[in-house]
Amino acid sequence: MFRTPLVLLALCVAAGCATAPRERSPLASAQIVPDFGTYSIRRVGLVPFTGSDVTGSQSAELQGAFFSEISASTSYEIVALQPEDLAEIPSSDPYRRGWYRPQTIIEVSRRYQLDALLIGTVADSQYFPPQRLSVQLDMVASETGLPVWSSSVHLDASRAAVRDSLEAWSETRLGGEAAEWEVTLISPRRFAHFAAFQMAQML
Repeated sequence: MFRTPLVLLALCVAAGCATAPRERSPLASAQIVPDFGTYSIRRVGLVPFTGSDVTGSQSAELQGAFFSEISASTSYEIVALQPEDLAEIPSSDPYRRGWYRPQTIIEVSRRYQLDALLIGTVADSQYFPPQRLSVQLDMVASETGLPVWSSSVHLDASRAAVRDSLEAWSETRLGGEAAEWEVTLISPRRFAHFAAFQMAQML
């Protein structure tokens, strides 16, 4: 008769294990320079997103999503810059050329008292189901005008791993309601927030 409590305890432990959240691998990847820790980075400018097919409204939506997620996940003070604040930055075309014009970075940073700039480029996107979004995000140090951290994420809602992580994110952020999960699959704004969340975890 002394076995019953032990059996009940084992069942409760097993039930707890069954309902625990599954481990999910991050969908974003990141690279960091070896001397990253030597940079004093507190105030970071977030540049409007660029890309061959990115409209002004899409760029603003992405910038808003990344502003929210990075501000929530890091201790950086994020400053959202407007296109007129750095008209020369897009001409660097870093995704295609692989480099930035250091002097432009340094001048913009001095003007707005920034320690670094976050510059995002959209390499691929599809804003109708199944949604796709591929983003490259670089942190460029004001001190040198060179990237010190880079991250990329490639999301395709038709892939099971992406849908699995997106569903888990929706449950955590939106309360797990079925209707909310369906909206997340078709909402470019929420998909952008999901991409930003993935990359913010790398900072």
